[in-house]
Amino acid sequence: MTLPDSASQIDTTAASVPVEQKQVLLHVQDVKKHFPIRKGFFNRQVGAVRAIDGVSLDVFAGETLGLVGESGCGKSTLGRVILRLLPASAGSVNFAGVDVLNCDAKALKQLRSQMQIVFQNPYASLDPRMTVGQIIAEPLEVHKVASGKALKDQVRGLMDLVGLSKDMIDRYPHEFSGGQRQRVGIARALALRPRLIVADEPVSALDVSVQAQILNLLQDLGKSLKLTYLFIAHNLDVVRYISNRIAVMYLGKIVELGACEDVYKKPLHPYSQALISAAPIPDPNYDRSSRIILKGDLPSPADPPPGCAFHTRCPIVQDRCKQEVPELREIIPGHYSACHFAETLL
Repeated sequence: MTLPDSASQIDTTAASVPVEQKQVLLHVQDVKKHFPIRKGFFNRQVGAVRAIDGVSLDVFAGETLGLVGESGCGKSTLGRVILRLLPASAGSVNFAGVDVLNCDAKALKQLRSQMQIVFQNPYASLDPRMTVGQIIAEPLEVHKVASGKALKDQVRGLMDLVGLSKDMIDRYPHEFSGGQRQRVGIARALALRPRLIVADEPVSALDVSVQAQILNLLQDLGKSLKLTYLFIAHNLDVVRYISNRIAVMYLGKIVELGACEDVYKKPLHPYSQALISAAPIPDPNYDRSSRIILKGDLPSPADPPPGCAFHTRCPIVQDRCKQEVPELREIIPGHYSACHFAETLL
């Protein structure tokens, strides 16, 4: 799917508002998630996979923050930790003034109505034994929002909202296409009128012809319902099309953060430069000799390299990079980079 020409359609209102005037809806501070590695007869821990290794970021109300990076960098794990679908190893997550990681079961249930997720695979995220109507109605029933005729009316309203015919209410997931199933997943996520939606690669499993439809649907719903998105993806065109700001993730850490067009036009981290350079451009006359080719494979999160995690593949690596971990710092207003030599990339 090619969307760069449509990037001008992005609603950059949220990104253009000064930072001090924005309302922080989600505050993530130094979050870590380590999965233990166990071996031996006694199942002793001999190491850990550092899926998330100290992530801090803010998501402002009404914006779409795109989270991008290679497969295995920890994007989806971060989304699940934020929603407390996975327990964090360390750090804090604050949503609208509530400590998500330390609240009790009753408070967490109330938070569920405000924080929802759209999963990557619409074929696996829907129960094949339930009808579409039952799937969408389930969160309304669990939270005792409606019952009887009012429940069915709300389900039909949600189906209409996401572009599904009300006549499909008694059909099962196997009777739908991939795009229609993802619409069902979106309707289920919207059932409780949440404020934040974590969209975990919601279009990566869909046909190219359907991806733009789902992206436009998410964009329209975001504006009409005043939603806030944490949009996780590895397709750079998709992220550019829908996001106000972009966070670039590498080996469990945020390495660059800034307004969408700022990151694309002037990336301030060598990894971001390589990602953007690798994006396919459907132009036979495009000079591909300028592309940045990274050498080597992504290091193992179970044994990350010392210093800057990217130094084993970085084209501008120096001795300092191999010893000192770079901090995510503001290079120009609103644009952050975790590179010792980010100023040289201006």
